[in-house]
Amino acid sequence: MTAAARLPLCADVSRDLNEDPIGTASHWQEVTVLELDMPLWARVRDVAGWTPQQQEVFERLRGKVEASGAGFGLLMSAPHTPGAPLRVRHYRLGPGGYARRDYASDLPQSEWARGLTDTLLEPANLRGWQEEAVPDGPDVHVCTHGTVDASCGRYGVPVFQGLGAAGLRAWRTGHFGGHRFAATAVELPSGLMWAHLTPELAVQVARRAVAPAGVARHLRGFAGLPPLAQVVDRELFVRHGWAWLSAERQATVQPGSGQGEGDEVTLTYTWRGESGAVRARVAHDLLRVPGSSHKAEWSEVKQYRVTWC
Repeated sequence: MTAAARLPLCADVSRDLNEDPIGTASHWQEVTVLELDMPLWARVRDVAGWTPQQQEVFERLRGKVEASGAGFGLLMSAPHTPGAPLRVRHYRLGPGGYARRDYASDLPQSEWARGLTDTLLEPANLRGWQEEAVPDGPDVHVCTHGTVDASCGRYGVPVFQGLGAAGLRAWRTGHFGGHRFAATAVELPSGLMWAHLTPELAVQVARRAVAPAGVARHLRGFAGLPPLAQVVDRELFVRHGWAWLSAERQATVQPGSGQGEGDEVTLTYTWRGESGAVRARVAHDLLRVPGSSHKAEWSEVKQYRVTWC
């Protein structure tokens, strides 16, 4: 009996196919980052192992999303001191990205559900936490969760290490989706999600030391906008440069007729003291890609194109 052939890493296949990752960023109004030791990541993802109290938190969060339509992000990042008490970083969408606030507690990390409750559901409870000063500069959350997909271990760890060696603030982070884009990262407070980073490119991105046009095909999108609007937003990012990230952006999407003309996106903005709007049609082609490095199934994903109205 012969051993099953090892599948190629999905991130390698994605790069070989020249997959464009734009429009694959999550859409978040808020983000909570729980500082949890890596062994806890699997427990948080183990739905069957949740306590009744933990199950209730996620039921309430599901209700919040259904009532408001506002999604939330949950990231798990390894603390700099293993075993440290629970800390949370909470980000809320605002002008030019996400506003960050940091909170420390005396709670053990096993009380992670309390961190979600107090930041996302009952913020008045944060009066019982110790608020800490927020450092300047970006936080780059790199997925290194190799037990979810081998691509993230293979490519995420060197990116995390390269950022740290360059003196930048980086976090080993649990799975947040898109492992075929490894090394993939969530950059906050800008709210940008990145794809197929190398250690060198990650440092250039964090330092804004590369032209937007040079990294456009590595951008998954701005999490403050829905997917189709992320596509239009990237065009404006390339046009206006890194300064565009300071703009306050919202968007509406009007479905097209279904005849291949695409959906109409209206992106409104306030930037440098002026308000404006752009309109574009976003259509797509389809590309077949693998779902993971561990399963043989492939599926179709959208590859977007923009036409200005």
